Amino acid sequence: MNRLKHVRASFLLLLSSTSLFWVISYWLPLPTYLSAIAKPTYDDYRSLIQIIVISYLAFAVLNIVIAVLLTTKIAKKTKFWLVLTPAIYLFLIPFIVTIPAAIKFPNRNYFEVFQALFRLFRFTKIDTFALALVFTFLAVALNVFAAIVVLRSGEADSVPSKLRNRYLIYTAIVSVLCAVLATVFAYNSTLRALDRQACYDYKALAVPTTDEEVPTFLNELTLYGQQAGSTHLKNAFSNFTGLSRDLFTALDSENVDDATIQQYQTLVAVAKNELTILCSEFATD
Repeated sequence: MNRLKHVRASFLLLLSSTSLFWVISYWLPLPTYLSAIAKPTYDDYRSLIQIIVISYLAFAVLNIVIAVLLTTKIAKKTKFWLVLTPAIYLFLIPFIVTIPAAIKFPNRNYFEVFQALFRLFRFTKIDTFALALVFTFLAVALNVFAAIVVLRSGEADSVPSKLRNRYLIYTAIVSVLCAVLATVFAYNSTLRALDRQACYDYKALAVPTTDEEVPTFLNELTLYGQQAGSTHLKNAFSNFTGLSRDLFTALDSENVDDATIQQYQTLVAVAKNELTILCSEFATD
């Protein structure tokens, strides 16, 4: 029965890797993110960013490997340290990596620098920053819990045949659950990538200087909105372009009074501000 406890610990490791994949999903597609941080803007922090990214990726992969090893007859103490060591490393590395950055800003609070550094990992909003910490600490906690389970059990023994099939089913269920969650995280990452590109295109679009350029400008905005991934950004683009078209039409009409034009201008300003706020999440490459 001790071996079954080790198998349960392996389930915890699979869940740990899956929870950490939420954080990793913010860097997908990985080549695009690594290419972005190759810009001169990141020269002072590139090595720190790379250390964190590699550490998170290594932890997620290593956990899966260790989860498999927990089902074998390796000595209990070896399994314990295999599970616990990555957790200790993952818990400490973000705080350790922040130290060199904090030294460069002696007038700043350490945790201010810590939060600013996490902005470079695309956690630009306070809620995504908080969730990144939550999922990181959850991964660490699951590993620690798994290590305790292993430590409190005995050496791996043989699994009764009547329980073997049952635990194979449990393993399949946990694996499918982890796969589904990872797929959801990956899908959300794809939507964010589309949103990011739409916002970059919007930021790079030249503001029209003549009336003749306005229709082309609005057509481009409409296209960017259609190419966005998330519904709320699509709607923000649609709202901004729709109101802008109404304003342009009103300005070109002799039958619209100044009060109506002023109202349209106010609505367009509000819509533009909403779009700017949504795109500010992608201020970091």
